[in-house]
Amino acid sequence: MKYWFATILTFAAREAKELLRDRVRTFFAVFGPVVLMAAVSWGVSFDVNGLSFAVLDRDQSVESRRLLEQFRGSAYFTERPPLAADTDADHALESTDAKLVIDIPPHFGRDLLRGGAPEIGLFIDGAETFNASNIIAYANGAVTAYLKEFARKNGLPPLQSAAGIEPRFIYNQDFKSVFSIAPGILMMALTLFPAMMAAVGVVRERELGSISNFYGSPAGKLQFLFGKQLPYVVASMASFVALYLMIVLWFGVSLKGSAAALVLGTLLFVCTTTAMGLLVSCFMRSQVAAIFLTAIVTSAPAISFSGFITPVTSLQGSAYVAGRILPYSWYNTITVGTFTKGLRFAELAQELVVLAGFYVLFFTLACICLKKQEA
Repeated sequence: MKYWFATILTFAAREAKELLRDRVRTFFAVFGPVVLMAAVSWGVSFDVNGLSFAVLDRDQSVESRRLLEQFRGSAYFTERPPLAADTDADHALESTDAKLVIDIPPHFGRDLLRGGAPEIGLFIDGAETFNASNIIAYANGAVTAYLKEFARKNGLPPLQSAAGIEPRFIYNQDFKSVFSIAPGILMMALTLFPAMMAAVGVVRERELGSISNFYGSPAGKLQFLFGKQLPYVVASMASFVALYLMIVLWFGVSLKGSAAALVLGTLLFVCTTTAMGLLVSCFMRSQVAAIFLTAIVTSAPAISFSGFITPVTSLQGSAYVAGRILPYSWYNTITVGTFTKGLRFAELAQELVVLAGFYVLFFTLACICLKKQEA
């Protein structure tokens, strides 16, 4: 048994030396995830502010002005010059000068004071669906706030004023996108770079011809692949430490949940992604092809099916199946759960077990695909 582990360490030491000699690969293995985290988390935000709106006020009453104050006092909206006719409203939306046009009908204030339910028109530029969905939410919030204030001043019951239900965010109280982006980019960074670095492990030796040493040795495929994988797992965990410090100290996203679950989940995940890279490396014939194929088969599914952009539960058909049978969504649940939701170790036990299963699956497939001799 001692000899068995010594053989693994021998392959690992040789791979580590190859990695350290290649400064470009060393940089990408350790600092590539850091660069990705800085570029995306710092430069990308789902927070929407300063949405332009214009008003066609056909009433010009005290109540219509009070309603508009809810929009003018919001950080989400920026007012454009008032409109005078329907054609002006059409032009404002067509020219993208305004993303929202508020059309207040005549006698709005009078009907409201009499207990009626006058309707206002909210015309939204739907060409940008993400902004449009935010405008709907923000506009409904502004109207709801006005109706609640109107009901309070006039002694009306809240439901009569159509105040509706006030949303409360129990995990992300400030509703800042960095609390979802930073954990998501942690998942993306530890998907792409470890897999790409490990993808050249076997194919590089095949190109150089040094794989003949493995063919002629008594070492097994399991020992060879374990030794190849270890340096990349260590480098990936070093990157994780740097990424964790960036998330906490730079972006101000504190760890609220189980640190043990996050560390163990990260270890299992980088073992899985490096095993995926080794799997690709076992049947490819060139390093360039291995890197490109690995980048494609890891990054695209990680973006689409991990829950980073669209929740897995919202996916339909084969997309939902892909989200459940790939490891990305399971690790994304761990990162968001520990950083944002404050989940404990026991609450993430299922995700940890599933990631361990993915690692065994991909590593087993890599062992099957690796041939002990040339065909």
